[in-house]
Amino acid sequence: MNGAATVGFLLLMALGVILVEVYGRGPVSRKRLDRFARRQQLTVTVDNGNQVIRYLATTRRWRVAGLVGGIAASQIGAPDGTIVNFNFVAIFAGWFLGALVAEVRVDHLAHRPVRSASLQPRRPERYVGRFTWALVPATAVIAVVTGAITAVAGGVGWAEPNWAWVGWWLGLAVAVAVTVRLIQLAVLRRAQPVAAPDVIEADDAIRSRSLHVLSGGGAALVLFLTLSLLASLRPIAVGAQQAVSALIFVGVFAVALLGWLVATSAWPSGRPGTGLTDPARA
Repeated sequence: MNGAATVGFLLLMALGVILVEVYGRGPVSRKRLDRFARRQQLTVTVDNGNQVIRYLATTRRWRVAGLVGGIAASQIGAPDGTIVNFNFVAIFAGWFLGALVAEVRVDHLAHRPVRSASLQPRRPERYVGRFTWALVPATAVIAVVTGAITAVAGGVGWAEPNWAWVGWWLGLAVAVAVTVRLIQLAVLRRAQPVAAPDVIEADDAIRSRSLHVLSGGGAALVLFLTLSLLASLRPIAVGAQQAVSALIFVGVFAVALLGWLVATSAWPSGRPGTGLTDPARA
């Protein structure tokens, strides 16, 4: 980076640090708490309110930190003479990485001195719809199919793919999908100790919201990486080049919209007929 770009980068990072400290660590607003309760159809009580607030504060802090990290990463490889560069995919990837870390850092319900938990397995349909749960593996399949099409097009001479980048984007897309699925399973299966009904309901609401964010954000990131893979296809025919460029342009907006709709979709914290059985004490 040149001198002006370096100054711009440092100023941007200073603003990022301020954003993390002021917004990321600030109190959770009543509006955000109400929005969470409305999406999950959750009644916030004195007993479960702090539980939900801790979740919202933790996820916000790490997502903001990831967002700032993504902005910093987008400055790498910026064109010469660019003072500040914004790469949407890099910024989104940073935000989502923060969301993944947040799911690991979220405080879970504590066990009582006598440990007890439900032995009934928690199924995905209790927290998300079937389409949402299938979204991440489906996008992994799309990435693999795109890689196969690229290989065929290159093999028959219809395109001149950049094989190094094709392998990189395909491997990264599959790795992201696998990582997101493993974290989703960890969120779904973590033990749920005995607690008051409203506390259990809040715990279910937190699981549901986490799975929605992971599904929407994870699927969007895998599809963004797939679009980058598609950009490495480099078809020979001019018409095919224009078609690929148009598909990538429209795809960026469509993927962003899909991820946002899934991540913010409303879903009750417990579906009818899927209530947990009485806990088994150990």
